[in-house]
Amino acid sequence: MFKTGQLSRAFEIDRTSLNYYVRTGLLNPEMLDNQYHTYSFQDFVALSYIRHYRGLGFSMSEIKALTRQSDNEEKLQYCQNEMQTIDDQIRLLRLKQRFLENFINLLRFYESYRDHPMLLMTEPYYFIKREALGDPVLKALYKQLPSNEFTAVCDQDFKVTLRPQSAQGLVLKEAWAREFQLPLPEQAIFYPAEQRCLCAFRVGGTAFETQLQASLRGLYQTMENQGVRLQREFVIYLLISKYNQEDEYFDVYVDIPLKTLD
Repeated sequence: MFKTGQLSRAFEIDRTSLNYYVRTGLLNPEMLDNQYHTYSFQDFVALSYIRHYRGLGFSMSEIKALTRQSDNEEKLQYCQNEMQTIDDQIRLLRLKQRFLENFINLLRFYESYRDHPMLLMTEPYYFIKREALGDPVLKALYKQLPSNEFTAVCDQDFKVTLRPQSAQGLVLKEAWAREFQLPLPEQAIFYPAEQRCLCAFRVGGTAFETQLQASLRGLYQTMENQGVRLQREFVIYLLISKYNQEDEYFDVYVDIPLKTLD
């Protein structure tokens, strides 16, 4: 027989957790006259399994079902489901790594080429609308990493209008989709590699719109002087910002399709 303190020390868990397992029926100690619990050898073994299952990631409801299953086939199904969950979590973490690597590259580009437009061949990618995200990994990625890039349009005066609906989806590089064997829905829109103009600049927060207009006007003029005409619809997103302070500013990155002059 084991007292509460002995069991708590043996498994390095607090009394609150032990009492919770008792309330949920996972443990069945005897109640002594002094209102203290004593635990049997069976409770000791049961607690070792509870800790083991918890370490593997099973929920309390799953653990309760597992400890009541006499059929190993059903236990096997629970384990296979948990294996799939772990696989999905690993894919999600590795995808987050790719997004972080991409952001690091953007920051390096910004530091090296701010106010200096570059013509580069972009990587092919997919855009998947939010309602078409069926795979659990893609759904989790969309929820945990909301897009900070938007489709934008500028008029003849370079006044920018954002299209917020462009952020209601997931942008995914084709290389990543292949690397992680992600199941893409039929509605996924594919954008092939193409030459685009990339540029970054800093604009003040208090005069964001007017400074952004001025920066874009200068960029379009510079490129036209080089024989390159830029389209009026492009991708814009925030790299990093100093927000809600007296010297507030935003670092902006634009990715603009182009066509050469006739």
